[in-house]
Amino acid sequence: MRINTEMLTKTARDLVARRLRQPNDIVAVYLNGSVTSEEPLLGGTTDIDMVFVHKEDPAQSREVLRVTYEVSFDIEHHHQSYYTYHRRLRQNPWIGFSLCNHGNILHDTDHWLEFIQAGVNSQFDTPENTHARAQKFSDTARQQWFDLNDEQEVNFQDWVDLYFKSVGAAANSIAALNGPALTIRRFMTAFPERAQALGQAHLSGELARLIGNDKMSLDFYRDWRPAWEHALQSASARPNCPPNLSPHRKGYFLNACDALAEGDALHAVLWPMLETWRQADGVLVDDPAQQETWLQFLSALDFVPERKDDLLQALDYFIDAGDNLLRDYRQNYGL
Repeated sequence: MRINTEMLTKTARDLVARRLRQPNDIVAVYLNGSVTSEEPLLGGTTDIDMVFVHKEDPAQSREVLRVTYEVSFDIEHHHQSYYTYHRRLRQNPWIGFSLCNHGNILHDTDHWLEFIQAGVNSQFDTPENTHARAQKFSDTARQQWFDLNDEQEVNFQDWVDLYFKSVGAAANSIAALNGPALTIRRFMTAFPERAQALGQAHLSGELARLIGNDKMSLDFYRDWRPAWEHALQSASARPNCPPNLSPHRKGYFLNACDALAEGDALHAVLWPMLETWRQADGVLVDDPAQQETWLQFLSALDFVPERKDDLLQALDYFIDAGDNLLRDYRQNYGL
């Protein structure tokens, strides 16, 4: 089966048609994410990101459905009130960009979504809104850094979980100055392009060191891949598994990382491993063997309690670099 944008869009339209034939309160449906891009596939896999807008409170906020091993639906459900103050969505680094894409509407009652899109698209790229999208990430990263720097004793796994969240927010504070928020799979392929466009190519190296990429090699990936896959499988079998780790998304992460590792993008493999494995670790808190394996993986990357001060110092520098870019941005545009 040949997977391309046309086929993915048709699959999405078919799902919407089936849902509309049933009793429903669906106001609108639109595509989100990479499915509308020129290259939706990574490692031969992708997901079809969609947003369903409802008149009533939806029964669930997110659902993941299998299409094939290579393709899944990743659906967000919003209440219509989410869009009441729709101009605020100009400062949303996730769905704001999708609401500016007038070709991604799959269903629209009485042109309601067209009206919302028009309001969001207007002035979306003004310096004020661009800065606001990036500043939110910067504020989050700095607050998380303060929490990490708290002398109160916390479990190292909890500490390192927050550390990676702060790293992700700090990277997005830079990336959001010239695009949407970074996604997990393309985090380390997209960031260098964004940083270079800002004249800050050196920050790619700083980010790589923050996540332990200096320890990464093809042999390292091959050695740890089975344990990572086992953690994902174990977490996906739990009733409290988050949608991101759904068994329907197994190929979405594994195949993508295999392709990156075997290709010319080994540097991009570690972030998806870290993000999904730490999420799995949060689900498997009652599994001592899984907890120990996760700690061993972190130790192999030199993430150990004894290095907390060094990690904090490096993260502080990276957050400051983003803050400096935002300061220069404000000065350049008189904000």
